Amino acid sequence: MDPAATSGASGSAVGPPPGFQGPPDPSLIPSVPTEAANSVAHSFAAAAVTLNVISFILFSARLYTRTFPVFHMGWDDYAISAAWILILANSILLILTVPYTFGGDPSTFTLADVIYSNKLAVLSQPIWAWSMAAIKISVAGMLLRLEQRKKIRHFLWVMIVLQVVVCIYGTLSAVLQCIPLHAAWDLLSLVTDAKCWSKHAIRVNSICIASFNIVTDVIFALMPVTFLRKVQIPLRERVVIGILMALGIFASAASIVKATMAANFGRTEDPNLEGIQMGTWSLVEEQVAFIAACIPCLRKPFQSVLQHFGLVTTNAASKQTAATGYGRMNGHTGVSNVNGAIRMKSLTSSRAQSEEDILGGNGHQNGESEIWRTTEVRVDLEGGNSVREKM
Repeated sequence: MDPAATSGASGSAVGPPPGFQGPPDPSLIPSVPTEAANSVAHSFAAAAVTLNVISFILFSARLYTRTFPVFHMGWDDYAISAAWILILANSILLILTVPYTFGGDPSTFTLADVIYSNKLAVLSQPIWAWSMAAIKISVAGMLLRLEQRKKIRHFLWVMIVLQVVVCIYGTLSAVLQCIPLHAAWDLLSLVTDAKCWSKHAIRVNSICIASFNIVTDVIFALMPVTFLRKVQIPLRERVVIGILMALGIFASAASIVKATMAANFGRTEDPNLEGIQMGTWSLVEEQVAFIAACIPCLRKPFQSVLQHFGLVTTNAASKQTAATGYGRMNGHTGVSNVNGAIRMKSLTSSRAQSEEDILGGNGHQNGESEIWRTTEVRVDLEGGNSVREKM
């Protein structure tokens, strides 16, 4: 019962009970994480640091290939740059939620620390939403530079708009889950007039956003593979390149795990462990998506690695030879030999290290690569003379 709604026999309002000295100090209330939560927290910190180092290396390599020797940064490169800044900020916030993983003593963790950790986790949610949107917008921008079919281009623009819409929705759902927002991390229920979403509503919201990310991850991971049908390279190389460009499918796997955990949100007896697990898979999802978005722009380094392990051939040009024609039969005059050869013109574009070179089959659309055919014909004439002509 609400104390403010009751009154004494004399009609005077009921005040605080005798001896009441205000709410308890959360810094004096121990809140030691369980052994399972402590173990998961250390795994999360290790994964966060490792994935951030890998993504930074790949991101730096992508910027290098897009700026040297010729500067040709596109708007998709600026989008991925914004994504990297957001990912770094999100990672820092999430790492600060488990400070005891870096040499601290978890036994000294108090309720005040838990409240602060929950605050950082809530503030990281809109940052995560914008980072995921920036990553997928960057991938869509890369595909727009490669794809010339109008239907596919229209579809990609629709996907970009959807990313922005879902991102705005995710931001609003994060900041409006409690009104006022600081009630979201008010574990002592000091905000008496707060209006917050129920745990069921939070579960449904998380599942919907995760489902959208799963679908878009799969779409963006598989779309580049369709380009490989146009590339005149051996099948083995097409398979390897397709795998590299479809690494985003692993981001959808992380989304599936996260959606499964969201379905059980608030149903466990260890909310601290539950929060750390959700944060872990959120970070893995965005990091894997970011790494997969950078890899297609690093054709030359990856080709060198694949050649070193013998996964691709060392000859970058695809050659095909054929011999057809009519020969001399029973002493009659005719075309005795026709030799045909198809060769790819050497790529001299300044973007030879980027994804445009991987999908070289589209190069004829912008004049950056050509297909030449040379045919040599020799005709035997009467009297033993011959004429040779190249066409």
